[in-house]
Amino acid sequence: MTMTMTTMMMTTMTERRRGVTARTRILAWILLLVTIAVVAIVAVTGRSLFSRADAQVGAELSHEADKFRASASKPDPSTGTEFFTVRELLTSHLQHNLAEDSEMFFSIVDGVADRRSGGDPAARLDQDSAFVRKAATVTTPTTGTLATDAGPVKYAVIPVSVEGDPATGQLVIAEFLAPEHDDALATIWIMSIVAIVSLLLAGVTGWFIAGRVLAPIRDVRLTAARITETDLGRRIDVVGNDDVAQLAVTFNGMLDRLETAFTGQRRFLDDAGHELRTPITVIRGHLDVMSDDPDDLEQTMRLVSDELERMTRLVDDLVMLARSERPDFLLVGPTDLTDLVIETFAKATALADRRWNIDETPEAFAIADEQRLTQALLQLASNAVSHTDEGDVITLGGRVAGDRVQLWVTDTGDGIAEEDHQRIFQRFARGSAETRRHGTGLGLAIVARIAEAHGGSVTIDSTPGKGATFMLDLPWTSPEEEQ
Repeated sequence: MTMTMTTMMMTTMTERRRGVTARTRILAWILLLVTIAVVAIVAVTGRSLFSRADAQVGAELSHEADKFRASASKPDPSTGTEFFTVRELLTSHLQHNLAEDSEMFFSIVDGVADRRSGGDPAARLDQDSAFVRKAATVTTPTTGTLATDAGPVKYAVIPVSVEGDPATGQLVIAEFLAPEHDDALATIWIMSIVAIVSLLLAGVTGWFIAGRVLAPIRDVRLTAARITETDLGRRIDVVGNDDVAQLAVTFNGMLDRLETAFTGQRRFLDDAGHELRTPITVIRGHLDVMSDDPDDLEQTMRLVSDELERMTRLVDDLVMLARSERPDFLLVGPTDLTDLVIETFAKATALADRRWNIDETPEAFAIADEQRLTQALLQLASNAVSHTDEGDVITLGGRVAGDRVQLWVTDTGDGIAEEDHQRIFQRFARGSAETRRHGTGLGLAIVARIAEAHGGSVTIDSTPGKGATFMLDLPWTSPEEEQ
């Protein structure tokens, strides 16, 4: 008992570790997939935000350039006169167009940085001599990006000239990308933090959910591990009506069938052992006490031969029952039911001296195994002989009723008690009042298996003292329907 309990405890601990491993594996896959999805979403969103920031800066550059072109086509707002020099035009625009915190405007006249917009820009591009020299050479509107200590800057250079003024000039419009990029990065960080928190919550929630989902499956595994040939009574508690609950229901149903099969098998082996042990005991007992007297020898050999014949019949019946479980038990084909009843009647009349009759024959053909049906009817006839005496009537018959074929054997013998109607079809079963029969107790079980193999059943209509009627009730399939 101690070893059994220890083994069960070790099995339970092992199964629990397997359950934790399964939960961890499922959760890891779920988190991996969710993480990949979240990273992809954050990456795509970040790229979209940066692209939008660059697009907004580009739009702002175009807007400032349009504003300059509009102001250059109008008189000086301060004097109301036209501009006569490049310096006047650029200075007037810078005075009347204020730069935002993320912007910087300055002018270049004859290759030298001249004026710049007010405010405190993040970087002084007008003090970058290399950039000024490059911008001073621009003769057509140009845009570009420049790296500075304050981050990337997107700029536009617009060349300027005034008729009558030999000087050359450029207006430089600079938009700092850092503020826009910082806003995009802040959004990405917020999304990342939310994603990490969500993953943690999803992990914790998924751990508990995976445990609840896997619990019935773990119960199935534990129950299967604890089942032995001597303990098939364990079942899984079914909770809910989801797919996992239906799995538990199916598993319990399978256990029910297994328990029934094992119980029937043990009962069959016990009954078979008992039935085979009896003739062996009889033979051994008589051989042990057999003398040299010729009469005693003859009597003993006759008894041994009779017991061996009974054992042979018992083994043949057991083999028949075993074969009835195989798919090739029946060899079906077109069968003339009228000939079946008449030929079976002719064979049955040789079983014993009784008043044999045929009361009805089915005038039809059916798809069935003629030999098995003949065997079943002969077994029923033999059973009727065992329960009747000389002068009693045994009747065979058959009919087609709708889509059913009915074949029967009726006798006027001692009948069968109602409580035995189902039991006598079990292996090695006999009626409770049966005294005269010395068969194997397998005949009616074989009849039942033949009926079941045809998709039908065998029924009893009997009253003690007034005889019995055994009827094979089978589905009728005509050869025309089979085609």
